[in-house]
Amino acid sequence: NRQYAVILDPMGPDGKLQLGQKRLVRGDASFFLQPGERLERGIQNVYVLGENQGLVLRATESFLDTATGAAASDAAGKAAAASAKGEERCPGDRWMIRGPAEYVPPVQVEVVTTREAIPLDENEGVYIRDIKSGRVRSVCGETYMLTENEERWEKVLPPGVEALLSGNRDPVADRGERGGGGGGGGGSGG
Repeated sequence: NRQYAVILDPMGPDGKLQLGQKRLVRGDASFFLQPGERLERGIQNVYVLGENQGLVLRATESFLDTATGAAASDAAGKAAAASAKGEERCPGDRWMIRGPAEYVPPVQVEVVTTREAIPLDENEGVYIRDIKSGRVRSVCGETYMLTENEERWEKVLPPGVEALLSGNRDPVADRGERGGGGGGGGGSGG
């Protein structure tokens, strides 16, 4: 089965509630919630990522990440050097996993957002802002997927440019016309 649930304040083996703790239940499982237990967000589906999809994740607690392994990437580029044993994650760490993959977030991980690749034609582009440095750059003519530390940035255009772009004019056919109406540039006919 491709579902999971997170139980909050689970009952421990000694029959006492473990307040503030979480327990992950995956796959085909039948269980009853004990008094005091509750589900975090109900029964959830496993994240199934296609080839052009990704998940941005954030650690809420320290843990050894063995689930993402080499599939994860972070700003320092540690993914290639990550050992097969896993990577130590600290609270607040952000990283991204890319598809194709199935992913069930451990209880120490929060899914921040899903990402999809942006297909751009050769004369199309987007502005990308690095959220750590604030640097803005443009990406043109390729399929691009934002990393965990990037966001799309919207450029603010002056009102005059907005008016030109919003008009229903063909830039090629109407290039000889000017907005001022007017009479050509010629001399007087004598």
